[in-house]
Amino acid sequence: MPKAAKANGIAEGGRPMTEVGGKNGAYRAGVAVAAMASILTVWTTIVRDDGNGMGFFMVIMAVAVGWFTAGFRPAGMARTMLGVAIMQAAVGMLIATAPVTANAPGESSKALLFSGFFAVLWLISGAFFRAAAQTDS
Repeated sequence: MPKAAKANGIAEGGRPMTEVGGKNGAYRAGVAVAAMASILTVWTTIVRDDGNGMGFFMVIMAVAVGWFTAGFRPAGMARTMLGVAIMQAAVGMLIATAPVTANAPGESSKALLFSGFFAVLWLISGAFFRAAAQTDS
């Protein structure tokens, strides 16, 4: 695809990027769940202010990079959400096993629960994108 087409907002296949999701309800639900997960991640990171926020912000950045790379097509976005869920779980495990967290009573389980909750949200979003991809083809 020519670079000019990408710059003008045209996705692979010649459709405008704003129409990639179309009127597909599963696509919109996937975006809504991902947006909710992102907003909740930012909010809880600000509220907790425990010094672990950078890892969680990197997870959100991975979502944005993955979606742009996938050209906002649902199949690629579903794969992105799977990778982001794995990344979220890995960040949670790293925080839970950090010496500062591991020495505080109950903090490791809180970190794992927090990351597990958000990993599930990313997987739910990915399931919606997968359903959208199957109805698109």
